[in-house]
Amino acid sequence: MKNLKRNIAIVCGGDSSEHDVSLRSAQGLYSFFDKERYNVYIVDIKGQDWHVELPGGLTARIDRNDFSFVEDGKAMLFDYAYITIHGTPGENGILQGYFDLVDIPYSTSGVLVEAMTFNKFVLNQYLRSYGVSVADSLLIRQGYDQLVSDDEIEQRIGMPCFVKPATDGSSFGVSKVKNKDMLAPAIRKAMLESPEIMVEQYLEGTEITMGIYKTREKSVNTMVRYRRLLPPASLRMWLAVSVRLPAISTTSCTATALSVSIISSRRRVKSICWR
Repeated sequence: MKNLKRNIAIVCGGDSSEHDVSLRSAQGLYSFFDKERYNVYIVDIKGQDWHVELPGGLTARIDRNDFSFVEDGKAMLFDYAYITIHGTPGENGILQGYFDLVDIPYSTSGVLVEAMTFNKFVLNQYLRSYGVSVADSLLIRQGYDQLVSDDEIEQRIGMPCFVKPATDGSSFGVSKVKNKDMLAPAIRKAMLESPEIMVEQYLEGTEITMGIYKTREKSVNTMVRYRRLLPPASLRMWLAVSVRLPAISTTSCTATALSVSIISSRRRVKSICWR
C-alpha cells in the first residue's frame, strides 16, 4: 500500500501582543519540515478568524467542528498540530483542550500543565508548596488594584521590584520599578496585557538561562547562557545533577523542552525564576 503523507498544521497567531512573533516562528518551522514526507500547512488563529494558508497566497476557513478545511473541493483533515502560538490560546490550555475534544494530537503539554504554568503567580505557589525557593510576589487583579497601596507593596516586596503580567509571556508589559512612584504606571502598563498582574521581588545575583531538549537519540542536551559572572563550581555541579530530573513545563516550553532562570548568590542557589 502506498504510504500517504500526513497533514501537519503549524498553528500560529493567537490573541496576545506576540501574534506577529508567532507568525515568524511558524515560517521558520515550516522551512524545517521535510515536504517529501509531510503536507505542511500554516494555520493562523486570531479571535474567531481561523484560516489556513494555501499555495498561491490563497487562504481557506478552518471548520472548528473538526479542525478541517476544504482545498480544491476536497475536505482535508489534520493528523497533527504543532502549536507555536505565543500566549493565549496556545500556551494556557485553551487550545490543548480544543484539540483533545476533536482528537488531534499536538506538540505541547496537556491542559493542566499548560494552564498552570501560564500563570506565573499560580506556578510560584505550586512550586513553593514543594519547598522550591521562589521570589516573593503578590497578585493584583484588574478592578481590585486600589485594595493594596504603594506603601504596602514597598513594605511587602521591597524596592526595586518587577511588575509583570501574571498570565502572559515576559516580552510585553514588564517594568523594573525602582521606587514606589513608578508603581502605578507600571501596573497600568502590565494590565494592558493581562487582567492579572504580579509584583515580584527583585533578586540580585548571577542569572543563568538553561535550555533542555531531546534529540532523535533521546539523549538530554543543555545550552547554558550566563549573565554577569560565571557560577562557582558548586553551582555548575548542581546544574549537572538537575538536568537529570524530570522537566517541568513552563510558560515558554513544550513537553520536550525546559527553560529556567537560576539566581545564585555566594556559592549557593538562592532562587529559581520560571519564565
